[in-house]
Amino acid sequence: MADFARYLPLSQRPRVDERGVTSDRREPTATVLRTIATALRSAGDDAWTAHADDDATTVAEAVAELVAGFDRAPARRALESAQHALGMGGRAPASDVRVEGPADAAAALEARAVAIAERPQPTRLVELDDAVVAAVRIGDALRSPIAVPALASGAVALRRAAAAPTPIKAVISGHSLHATDAAWTIGHGPVLVGTAHELIRFLAGIGTRAPRPARQGELGDGADA
Repeated sequence: MADFARYLPLSQRPRVDERGVTSDRREPTATVLRTIATALRSAGDDAWTAHADDDATTVAEAVAELVAGFDRAPARRALESAQHALGMGGRAPASDVRVEGPADAAAALEARAVAIAERPQPTRLVELDDAVVAAVRIGDALRSPIAVPALASGAVALRRAAAAPTPIKAVISGHSLHATDAAWTIGHGPVLVGTAHELIRFLAGIGTRAPRPARQGELGDGADA
């Protein structure tokens, strides 16, 4: 089975016409934000304070954190990444932007999606990471997973795995991670599997459910389980 990183731009995969390949994250980031907005509009006001059984973060808090992080400086993001790697949290600071309910939040996310799609500079991976992890949290709280494009979940999983704190690194070290529903694999070694949602959830430190070893013949393409 091929490593997911081989299918990223500037990779070691066989040479082909790569003019259509880009590391620009504008389109997938905008797509994830719009999908979250759609889920919030459908959920209604009663879901605003909902949270998953093993995650105390409510829908309102997850949205507020996402909005607060929209324009934080690279230095602030670097500090938060370092804090996350050390297991110290590293959440986005409070924002001057206030979202008062699902409809207001949906409007803010849709406006941000338009701004991202139309701005001239590329979107960095950390912004896509923010959106994907928020989608996981909010989908869990709403008891209805929010769909994320496979390339988006794979890119975020690769970033999270590379900077994982020690407890998570201890589980995935020496293994590869395979998303059973998104056709990507990252890392090398015996395969641990889960849905893309489950793998992002674990790599983001949400809950305690770890990916499981692949069963013999489960991958179906000759990879070692």
